[in-house]
Amino acid sequence: MKIWARLVTDDKIQKDILYRSPLKMSRANYEIWLREICHELDVPNPILLDHHYKNFVNFHNTKFKQDDFVESLDYDVLIVEDCKE
Repeated sequence: MKIWARLVTDDKIQKDILYRSPLKMSRANYEIWLREICHELDVPNPILLDHHYKNFVNFHNTKFKQDDFVESLDYDVLIVEDCKE
């Protein structure tokens, strides 16, 4: 699994990473990937709701906005996108 994660402010990418994992798609693994991605980007973890996971599975991406975090952020959105191999 390859995931492109990026922090976006005013439609401009502030920071991004290409995350790789040998694990197969599942909700539990998605939570693990999201924690590791946030750790690498040095940002807080968002609150993961069912619609976030469903969007990732169905549309191959998820957007986490300010409302999805407990802490205030220095960016507008965290976008997590599946990069098909």
